[in-house]
Amino acid sequence: MTRKDELTNAVLDSVESTRIAAPDLPAFRAFGRPEVSYAQLWGMSTNLAAALSESPDDGSPLIVLGSKSALTVAAFLACLRTGHAFVPVDVTMPASRMEDITSQLVEASGSSADDCPVIVTVEPDELAQTPGASLKGVVLASDLIERGRRRLAQAPDPDAGVAPDGLSYAAGERSRWVSGERTQYIIFTSGSTGRPKGIEVTANDVANFAGWVRTFPVVSRGGCVFLDQAPYSFDLSEYELVGALTTGGCLYVVSPQAKDDTRRLFAELSDSGVDVWVSTPSFADLCLVDHSFDRALLGKVGLFLFCGEALQNRTAAELLRRFDGAVVANTYGPTESTVAVTWVQVTPEMAASPDPLPVGRPRPGTQIRIMERDAEGALTGRQCPQGEVGEIVIVGDTVAKDYFANPEKTSAAFSQDRLPDGTPVRAYRTGDLGFLDAEGMLHCKGRVDTLIKLNGFRIEIDDVESNLAELDGVEFAAVVPMRRNGRVTGLKAFVVVDSDTPQNSPQGLRERLCERIPAYMVPRRIKVIEEMPLTSNGKIDRKQLVNF
Repeated sequence: MTRKDELTNAVLDSVESTRIAAPDLPAFRAFGRPEVSYAQLWGMSTNLAAALSESPDDGSPLIVLGSKSALTVAAFLACLRTGHAFVPVDVTMPASRMEDITSQLVEASGSSADDCPVIVTVEPDELAQTPGASLKGVVLASDLIERGRRRLAQAPDPDAGVAPDGLSYAAGERSRWVSGERTQYIIFTSGSTGRPKGIEVTANDVANFAGWVRTFPVVSRGGCVFLDQAPYSFDLSEYELVGALTTGGCLYVVSPQAKDDTRRLFAELSDSGVDVWVSTPSFADLCLVDHSFDRALLGKVGLFLFCGEALQNRTAAELLRRFDGAVVANTYGPTESTVAVTWVQVTPEMAASPDPLPVGRPRPGTQIRIMERDAEGALTGRQCPQGEVGEIVIVGDTVAKDYFANPEKTSAAFSQDRLPDGTPVRAYRTGDLGFLDAEGMLHCKGRVDTLIKLNGFRIEIDDVESNLAELDGVEFAAVVPMRRNGRVTGLKAFVVVDSDTPQNSPQGLRERLCERIPAYMVPRRIKVIEEMPLTSNGKIDRKQLVNF
């Protein structure tokens, strides 16, 4: 249920309660590193919060730049405890992209770059390799922790300091907590103009999402180990962050080194003791290639939770075969609706069917509407009957607030609405096509525009094209998705260049593009052509390029 008037936050409430009731319970684990307890996690956030509280209480968003670590999670908590939304950014983000995100936050606040702190959670000796290191306002989390310790040690009022158990950093702390309709986090995703687009998710959105996740099989028993694989800048990670931290669970991180090292990956998985597997289907497919990915490796796993892209029947069938007794769940939802809003437990019969898997029924507090589109792409107002394909519109109490500092895009996609019981909520046009079957189950049929999902990441093809076209020497650029069995498997770019030089070769273009956009957005294949094929109305003939 939405809680708009209480000075509370679902994640902070749960972490603090667990820290009090079971301080030694593990909150975070990683291969070869000491585990971090709830008491330690809360203590780190206490010191960070004490330092952050010295800044003006303007509630401006704070960027947390780092890798997957307990310190990064503590920084998220500290932001929320001091009234700031956090903006998660992975250390692999190109510097230009990082600067773009920072500039948007600065422009919106009307302040200078120095007033837009970037909290870096990597170790000091890694800072030189961090893209954000060259930005103004950068501060190491370790320095903030030390500053917070000094402040707490010098606090003249005992109530303003920290108790030995790390309970609080200041009297009246809860009055500053991010709560209600204030923004909890902003995730920046690919935007059609070449600039990343920020999505503002509120504390109410997260609280309502958390209430649903806590009802999931396995998760509902509490104290589970969650696989923590997705980058924190990818909203899929909220499944494990919210799921674990609001149920006394533990995050088990998959290290960056394991990404390209199967032996290291499987050693970590064996060590994890994971109960709840959260990932994109592509990551599970990667693991399934190895026949040792089975019950002997993951003896406790009881729930495979998927979102971010289409789950293939064969993937679900193989998981059900290798992990007898485990639940395989397919879910759906864009970042704009707080991770996911539908759920279905995949049965062996569903997996064996020739029809694509459904993505489930809507969660409580959410209504899925299938709306008719006219020839120009506008909604006609007619709701499609059962079985008819239309645009998916999500109406519910986890729909995000807006696109950060972008009223034009916000008004085009978000609106005010009501649930059938009269509850006022927001609605969001997803740009996804789908239909509802006789059982009220949602089936997705793809995108209506140029936004695609690749390995779970949302990518605006126009964003990739825009950055490619801006490279020196590139006269024309077009990007098309490569598909296999209904899934986007990669991007292919076609370019017309002004000279035959090494920097304009496919490898040279790829290297230069990596300096502008994240690696997951860089086309797998770049082909240099003499001229761009056009349609009769002068537009790039993408259908011809797909078969080029």
